[in-house]
Amino acid sequence: MSLKYLQKHLLDALSMSKIGTRETDLKYVITVPAIWGIAAKQFMREAAIEVQNTL
Repeated sequence: MSLKYLQKHLLDALSMSKIGTRETDLKYVITVPAIWGIAAKQFMREAAIEVQNTL
């Protein structure tokens, strides 16, 4: 839900600007702290894939 909210917020902000950026012009990069465990990193990976699949 957090990733989806951030994505929507970004797209809303871009649509309000006069830049003319389309969603297809964007590439998302998600980083996680190195101290996160394997399970937390996997959770973030799966969440990002889920957001991508809902587009």
